[in-house]
Amino acid sequence: MPSPIYRVIVEYGYRKKGSPRHYKYKIIDTFVLTNNIEDIKKDKTLLNRMTREVGSKNKELEFTFKNIYVEGQYGETVY
Repeated sequence: MPSPIYRVIVEYGYRKKGSPRHYKYKIIDTFVLTNNIEDIKKDKTLLNRMTREVGSKNKELEFTFKNIYVEGQYGETVY
């Protein structure tokens, strides 16, 4: 049974875990398999993409979500 694919635009902040410095903010435009905001925040694939976009070799990062905009359904998966 195919599941829907949604396009989302996520504005997020990141910093090294335990750092007292303020968050640095970026925007990522990507696709997820749910339109539920709480599920998007916990999505492992999205967190891995954000870590890769930051370009940090340090895997211990804290993320905060400033804004999550679900644009709409863009299709369905084939699996």
